[in-house]
Amino acid sequence: MKKTILHTAIVGSLLSISAVHAAPSFDGNFELNTDAISKAEGDSTYKQDGRLELNVTGRHTMGDNFFAGRGSLLIKTTGDATVDDAYIKFGNSTWDLQAGRFEAVNLFPKGKDTLIEHVEAVDVYEANMARGREGDDTGQFALHFNASESVKFELATLYGDPNIDEATEDKATAISGIRPSVTFAAGAATITAGYESVKYDLAAGGEVKKSGYAVSANFDVAAANVNLAATFGKDHETDEKVTSMMANMTYGNFGLGLIASSVDEGTSDDPSLLTTYIAYTVPVLDIENATVTFAGSYSTADKVAAGTNDKVTAARVRFNYGF
Repeated sequence: MKKTILHTAIVGSLLSISAVHAAPSFDGNFELNTDAISKAEGDSTYKQDGRLELNVTGRHTMGDNFFAGRGSLLIKTTGDATVDDAYIKFGNSTWDLQAGRFEAVNLFPKGKDTLIEHVEAVDVYEANMARGREGDDTGQFALHFNASESVKFELATLYGDPNIDEATEDKATAISGIRPSVTFAAGAATITAGYESVKYDLAAGGEVKKSGYAVSANFDVAAANVNLAATFGKDHETDEKVTSMMANMTYGNFGLGLIASSVDEGTSDDPSLLTTYIAYTVPVLDIENATVTFAGSYSTADKVAAGTNDKVTAARVRFNYGF
């Protein structure tokens, strides 16, 4: 009897510290959008686009330690193919390091944002200059630290080739950025605050230097989930400042949101915009994981240059099938 108990204890201990080799998981979904966009200046446009998303995820553990990887392939209806996520992540329940292609924490969560078409003449700052998923020659690292169940830190970074085409200022191929953030879980509410800074050189001389910060909150009101956010961004070369605010709610299959933004250009005629967006999702033929979403947005702007679009109305029908 004693030998049996001892044998059971030894085997249980070995199993508890042995590695767990989980088989890779695969999933995917297809998304198709049909849009109609009308602007105050110019003709209405109609378009259709979509993509097939294929995901593979793997994870191995050894006690509290883990090593994981994820890859997401997007095959577009245009005939192009690209990658969404492609990263490794390892650590434990206290800390972990993530590297590759991914997005850092969302400081401007837009809720059910099926369709948002802003007036192009006014910038909206979403605190995502250094969030990630950039283009060629750009790398990412993010360190996560869980101080407790209610306090979590993230330090996200970007790096790349410091020389780019001045004509495009394409930060996707050359960017240096840092983005620290902290998230507090206080009862039913979650509050996230973050700062970001990007700086890179131009091939023809000069540099781009921008920074910004954001505060967002998520909480439930009865059966609805609510997001609030405020951001402030600054271009240190031109001294242009952008202040954006957002509020949205999701109630079951219904979503509604508002985004307001103003640009301080150092003049008395600083432009601003207000965008309203809405979406509603219903199942298709009562088939599991098959839905159609009807969405729309309406954006207006004040104090933009003469002859510039100051109004955009857009509508979308989105079919989605997950498998």
